[in-house]
Amino acid sequence: MSGSKRNVNKAAIIMFAYAGLVVGLSVLAYSIAPEGANASTAIVIGAVAAALMSAMGVCSLMIEKNRKVGMIGIHVGMLLPLVFAIGFLMRIPVAYGSSGVHGFFVGEFERQVAAGARQDTPGALSEFYADAERELTGDAITIPRTDKAYLGRTLTLLFGTSTAAFALLLLSRPKVPKKAPADPFVEPTPAKPSPESASD
Repeated sequence: MSGSKRNVNKAAIIMFAYAGLVVGLSVLAYSIAPEGANASTAIVIGAVAAALMSAMGVCSLMIEKNRKVGMIGIHVGMLLPLVFAIGFLMRIPVAYGSSGVHGFFVGEFERQVAAGARQDTPGALSEFYADAERELTGDAITIPRTDKAYLGRTLTLLFGTSTAAFALLLLSRPKVPKKAPADPFVEPTPAKPSPESASD
């Protein structure tokens, strides 16, 4: 096996491994999500990202049969983790910010319960959220009903995994030899006649 072929196989293995980790972390996010959270989104995003990376891994392995498809797989597969890392990084502050807002209002509700102003029931909590949102209508604030700290932690892991995958793919980028251009001044060598045709 040539060195470039080994490098292509290594890059494809990294792509497949990264796809598996993305799916695993997405399933983890779904499993630790609190009740009422829209955790199915994590599964969908993870599945789409993993499918794209797996497709690029398969394409890169086709470099010898179809050079164009193989090159697309290698280069797009190398850039996708970077794109995903940027997307995950942009969502991390949003998730932790939502968690902070949720924690603040949960704490306020607990203080009102302790003061005897509200009962500690799901219905009273829903009424508390509705009252708080009416007071904050001018700021167009919607109080998050679930704690998204789980999402922030998962996105942080996905960001780290994506960054590592991009670095590994960049370091193991296969050096595929260029196809030698045909020399227009060299005539093709005619095929030698077979013994059967020579005897005829």
